[in-house]
Amino acid sequence: MSDKVNELARQMRERAVSMADFVETKIVVERVFLPSEEQKKLYFNAGRWSAGATDWTARQAYDEFMKQEEN
Repeated sequence: MSDKVNELARQMRERAVSMADFVETKIVVERVFLPSEEQKKLYFNAGRWSAGATDWTARQAYDEFMKQEEN
């Protein structure tokens, strides 16, 4: 039984070594959109409206956000 296990382990090591030739995939993170402070405030207040806040600032921000999303 141990001969089978040793043979399997040897085959797995050989396969792992042969796979070491593969090139690793590099992930590039690039910021596509950088919101301004005004947009950050708009998103924050629009999010408050969608979460249930009932003040006028939140409602105005939500309406403005929806206008921007339509365009």
